[in-house]
Amino acid sequence: MELSKEFRERFIKTLQGRDYVLYGGLLELARQRGLKRINTKVIQIPSMDNGMYGVVEAEVETEDGVFKEVGDASPESVNRAIQPHLLRMAATRAKARAMRDAVGIDMVALEELGDTILPDETSVPDNPEDLILTFGKYIRKPLGQVARQDPGYVAWLAENARDEGVKQAARSVLEQQAAVEPGDFPQVSIERPPAH
Repeated sequence: MELSKEFRERFIKTLQGRDYVLYGGLLELARQRGLKRINTKVIQIPSMDNGMYGVVEAEVETEDGVFKEVGDASPESVNRAIQPHLLRMAATRAKARAMRDAVGIDMVALEELGDTILPDETSVPDNPEDLILTFGKYIRKPLGQVARQDPGYVAWLAENARDEGVKQAARSVLEQQAAVEPGDFPQVSIERPPAH
C-alpha cells in the first residue's frame, strides 16, 4: 500500500532503522476503508496456571469484509510497565493485526512490540550505567552490566546507536571505565585487632 507523505509524517515511526505504523494510523486507514466495527473476544485470561499468558481475538469489519486475528501477551513479551495490563496488550496486538490485514499494510504496529520503550518514553538515568537497553541481544540489561560483560558491544553502541541518548550513555560508561583502571585504587591494609 502506498502511503502519503503526510500520513508517514504523522503515523510512521522509525525505531532502530525499521519503520513501524502507529495504531492511530491503522485506525485512520481502516476508517478510509469504511470501518464498520471492531470486536474483541478474550480467548484466555492470564493466570498463574497458564504462565500469565493472555490471548484475545479481534474481528474488524470494513467495506472489504471481515478480518480476524489473535494477539497474545505474557510477562516475557512486554516491558515491565505493561505487565499489569497483559489483556489490554493482547487486545491491542489482535486489533492492530486485524486492521493491518484489513487495510493491506505489512508494517508492524509500534504498539504491538510491547518489549520496547517508545522513543518519547525513553529516559536516560543520572548514572549512564543504569540505562536499561530496550533492544538488541542485551535487551532489559543495564548498560553498566553489559559494559563489564561485553565492552566491545558498548563501544559499538557509542559509535553506532541510533538513539543519541544511548550513544552518549555508552560513551560515558566507556570513559568511566577508562578512568578507573585496577592499578588506580590505593593500597588498603586491614589490621587485625590484638587477640584477647
